[in-house]
Amino acid sequence: MDLIPRYLQAVRFWLPKKQQDDIIAELSQDLRDQIEEREAALGHVLTEQEMEALLRQRGSPIRVANGYLPQRYLIGPLLFPIYLFVLKVVTFCILAVACVGWIAAIVSAALRNVTHSTWHPPYAPVAGSLWTSWFASMGMVTLIFALIERTDAKSQLFEHWNPHKLPPLRPLHSIPRSSSVIEIAVNLCVVAWWTGNLSSPLNLHIGNVHLSFTPAWTWFYWGILLLTVGSACIAAVNLLRPWWTPTRIAARLCLDLAGAVFFCWLLRANIVAGIAWPGVTPEKAATVVAAVNQWLAWMFPWAVAISLLVAAINTWRLVRLMRHAGSSPIRAAAV
Repeated sequence: MDLIPRYLQAVRFWLPKKQQDDIIAELSQDLRDQIEEREAALGHVLTEQEMEALLRQRGSPIRVANGYLPQRYLIGPLLFPIYLFVLKVVTFCILAVACVGWIAAIVSAALRNVTHSTWHPPYAPVAGSLWTSWFASMGMVTLIFALIERTDAKSQLFEHWNPHKLPPLRPLHSIPRSSSVIEIAVNLCVVAWWTGNLSSPLNLHIGNVHLSFTPAWTWFYWGILLLTVGSACIAAVNLLRPWWTPTRIAARLCLDLAGAVFFCWLLRANIVAGIAWPGVTPEKAATVVAAVNQWLAWMFPWAVAISLLVAAINTWRLVRLMRHAGSSPIRAAAV
């Protein structure tokens, strides 16, 4: 019965040459003791089937050999959380750039006056570029973290730190006043532009381009104006009282849902009635109007997805606030 020598030989194959003899001697003695203990318990010499069961219980040769070797990582457990966070940030940036590229392709097609019957959204080129960029970026980030794992940079990152430089303790639901100020300024600029460029609810002037809309635009015009003013009011309250409350989060959620409904409805309503600029012919203007309305309709699924994402974020924020409403500042910061 040569199962033991064959087993030891298989284990030896996966071991470094400098350690093979010592490890095999230790493993051989361990197996011999285990066999003697099993034979004493059974009262007879182990049969081939019983020996096979013992080796199966011990584990496959490659697994046993790995147990004698130091653990090796491409990216170790100390760096892995940071590595995962960086991957998420890079993925988000690539998606944002891809969305901008897709919108730029739509605008470029419109400037070239491509008719809606011969043009299709550039899903395939953008998807191919997105995949290539993401794959290359993931590889580069992985390579950088693998190099950090194998150099002294890791010890410099984690061993030389100062407790006095830790971020200050703050409540879980606090709102930076700077973000409230920026939100107020942006909303006021939108209101000023919205009321200044739309001389009437059915007309919009952008440079030499004049857009006219169907009567349904009136609802969208006043709805967006009211929603923007409402967002500015919430931001003003947040500036004075810089922490989230269930009431304000619920109000924000309602505004976001209303804005999403308005915007998604706009994309499917064929809202553009006419377009004009110096030198354009009626036939060309009609072609551009049809193309714009179809492009807006093609954007509908993306608008729905973004709206659901925004609603989910605010819903999660509301649920988290209700769950930790009684938390102390220290406990909230820890959460």
